[in-house]
Amino acid sequence: MASVPSVRPGATASRHRGAVPALAAVALALTLLAVFLAYADASFNGYRLQIVTLVAINATIAVALTLTSGFTGVFSLGQIGFLAIGAYVGALLNLAPQWKSEMFLPGLPGWLAAFDTTGWHPQVALLFACLVGGIVAATVATLVGMPLMRLSGHYVAVATMGFLIIVHSVANNWSGVTRGARGLSQIPSYTNVWAAYGCALVAIYAAWRLRVSPYGRAMIASRENLIAARAVGVNVHRSRMIAFVVGAFLTGAAGPLLAHQIGSVAPSAYYFTTTFNVVIMVVLGGMGSISGAVLGAAIMTLAPEYLRGVEDGMDLGPLSFGALFGLSQIILAIAFILVMIFRPQGFFGDRELGLGLLRRRGPRQDGDEAEVTPTLAPGLDVGPGDGASR
Repeated sequence: MASVPSVRPGATASRHRGAVPALAAVALALTLLAVFLAYADASFNGYRLQIVTLVAINATIAVALTLTSGFTGVFSLGQIGFLAIGAYVGALLNLAPQWKSEMFLPGLPGWLAAFDTTGWHPQVALLFACLVGGIVAATVATLVGMPLMRLSGHYVAVATMGFLIIVHSVANNWSGVTRGARGLSQIPSYTNVWAAYGCALVAIYAAWRLRVSPYGRAMIASRENLIAARAVGVNVHRSRMIAFVVGAFLTGAAGPLLAHQIGSVAPSAYYFTTTFNVVIMVVLGGMGSISGAVLGAAIMTLAPEYLRGVEDGMDLGPLSFGALFGLSQIILAIAFILVMIFRPQGFFGDRELGLGLLRRRGPRQDGDEAEVTPTLAPGLDVGPGDGASR
């Protein structure tokens, strides 16, 4: 007869004691973020506010790619295709009817050409565009992912790159709907710093909840050892599909935010350059780490802007350098090489920033529970007959 695993009397109390400081830390972090955003919204100029907003949008995209590639180990190069889908859907929904007339977009369906959100509250129209863009991207991901998520290794990387090329080609040649390489303009500027960070927080929370769920542990188990995961009953294809579709939804929802921040959408903005930038964000922060994805997005957004000044010339003691165009990119490239040499797993690896990570530095106290990370995929190898005395 199978024995019932015993639970230590202090385990539940210890768990509750650990939850209180964690919730307090989250509340403090959200409060500090709200204070910073309020200060930025009131004091920053337009350029600096756009950069702060872009950090949140890039963080949303990087977290979505962490879901797809970091949790499952399926390296996807087609994530920006979903960003393009969301951006075009959001732009077409919120463009004023005069810019969707047959003169400009003759290929639009009549109902979409007549659809008018100009009378809506800007944030309601933006939220509607984000939801619809995410749903359309998730629908496409479901259709595309059914065959692609059965692949592994470099095969799935090449296949998802093919999907990105298809999306780019459609955007370039479907001129009746996308205006081809000219792109769509006159998109209302609905995105603000509050909407961008609200979307980023939702993406982070959704990714974290998925990671600590049984589905997330199944994803990470399949990443760590595909054969062992299948041997204990993990449905690898289903776990990959969940990650792929949820990641596509979050990326598609970020598309309208980017479109309504810039005010235009063009195929060239959603191709290889953007793809590799997002991949660098995830790799730099650590594959499989949500905190690392956010940190990588912040670095990759802010560093090029702050390093742009070195291209105008600088003085280093007695040495004086004139204009050195491209120097900022060289500095970033050297920094990335050094990180990959000395910290190949990225800044966080697959860990998360939090009280649990900080506690690892101190000695373990008597009565504390052993820390369980999703990397170990606890419980996945426990079958109905396990636990029997041998």
